[in-house]
Amino acid sequence: MMLDNHLAFTFINGRASYNTGEVFFARIDPAINNTEQLLTSLYYLLWFPGYFGFNWNALEDCLNDFDWIREEKIVIVHDVIPQLPEDDLKIYLDILNTAIYDWQDAGQHQLEVVFQEKDKPIIDRLLSS
Repeated sequence: MMLDNHLAFTFINGRASYNTGEVFFARIDPAINNTEQLLTSLYYLLWFPGYFGFNWNALEDCLNDFDWIREEKIVIVHDVIPQLPEDDLKIYLDILNTAIYDWQDAGQHQLEVVFQEKDKPIIDRLLSS
């Protein structure tokens, strides 16, 4: 669940760029238009273990583990908001936002999730409702 109506995401203008020698970098395909595609993409991009269940609970579990990733910082970039049904998009955003907070407390990894500045009002509206 979202904490204190605060977004933990990073919002930028333009294209995100990171040194992939220092961070584990994943860019979400802007053509994703359903939940199954998103979960499958995340499975491959984030090297989720074979037991990943391709559902929201499994995503939440894996986003709070990352034992298989050696880099301390993990960055997930969205050039556009995934085109999901609104209820699914809200669940996805909430899982991401909560995982960022969870890693701030855990310390083993740092999770950064990036969206475009223009999408901030949409994300704020979805997570405030």
